[in-house]
Amino acid sequence: MATVELLTSNQATGWAVRLARVQVIPIYPITPQSAMLGDIARDVQTGRLTCEFINMESDYAAMAAAVGASLGGTRVFTATNSQGLLFMAEHLYTASGSRCPIVMAVVSRGISVPHTRYADHNDALGVNRAGWIQVFCEDAQEVLETCLQLYKICEDRRVRLPGMFCYESFIHSNTAEGVAVPDAEGVDRWLGPPQVEALLDPADPRGLNPPTPPEWYTEFKYAEHQAMARALTVIPEVASAYAEAFQTKPRGLVEVIEGARRCVVVTMGSMVKAARRAVKELQADGVPAGFCKVRVYRPFPVEALREALGEAEVVVTLDRNCASGAHGALYEEVRSALYGLPKAPRVVGVIGGLGGRDVTISQIKDLAQRALRRSSPFDGPDGAVHWLGLVRDRVRDESPQFHPAARQR
Repeated sequence: MATVELLTSNQATGWAVRLARVQVIPIYPITPQSAMLGDIARDVQTGRLTCEFINMESDYAAMAAAVGASLGGTRVFTATNSQGLLFMAEHLYTASGSRCPIVMAVVSRGISVPHTRYADHNDALGVNRAGWIQVFCEDAQEVLETCLQLYKICEDRRVRLPGMFCYESFIHSNTAEGVAVPDAEGVDRWLGPPQVEALLDPADPRGLNPPTPPEWYTEFKYAEHQAMARALTVIPEVASAYAEAFQTKPRGLVEVIEGARRCVVVTMGSMVKAARRAVKELQADGVPAGFCKVRVYRPFPVEALREALGEAEVVVTLDRNCASGAHGALYEEVRSALYGLPKAPRVVGVIGGLGGRDVTISQIKDLAQRALRRSSPFDGPDGAVHWLGLVRDRVRDESPQFHPAARQR
């Protein structure tokens, strides 16, 4: 049985943490996940959640404590975003290398400078080589389900890696929508008790992570790589089992809209809803457009995307991230995945939605139609980076001075 609640994604995360019966929560407040921390703290205070709740002094310390708690054999949750995620970067590698099945919410927010509290994916994608499973959610319903599923995935003996589920600052964190919340007894039956191996015991002191010689280091990293590859099998298995248990739609690696797909729009996160709607409207008008949602970014679902996109003429990747001097991260992964196909589609990379800027249905429809016509802004050289909705009058190049937008007034 499920009840429908009006929840923000922050609140949906709090519900999932309680349903998962998390045992240790080391966490540090940072906008905009602080409200989620408050909800969880209230649940602990009122007895709705029995756990060790630790308000840490920093994000760095929060991940260090999360690693220690996981190595002690407990089910662990934490959350952060933006500068806080970058601050804990050292211990992200400690968590994956130590094979700690920690689950973390990343309420994605742009990176300074200039300072912003609004959404983009530069924080999570900035640590995409840290050995964490990364899932990008489109709404609060997916947030709740993904949090629960990640505990099952990360604790699976075939995987034993940490995982983060990413949703967006204010777009998701502070926007309420109807969420079907499964009953606690059903989650208990489906998820079960923590399956976390205890490697630390105060009664049996031991050292972990000793200096490793070259003769061993490669094999440790290869073992992590194998675990990530196995997650490509485990993630759809867990999604299907959850859907069957709670009568919901399965959420696998990717989602594709069927139909004629000469041009396919590929994106992830909150822009999925606008892209899905845009493609459906285009199809209704007879435009041979398609849509592909990338849900799982790490491990990257290469084979699933080759199957979904291999027959397209052109693929438009819509990235809510950027790296100076390079393409968006999704573009680079998609183009790499399609490389070597007999008739690989042309891939066009578009960067948009940075710092929480809206990406509209009409803009996405226009991108698809222009890509099919190979017209501006896509008539430049292959490999060009295209910026959506750029306001030229606001562009300044005053290097090495700070951009005026970053100055205090």
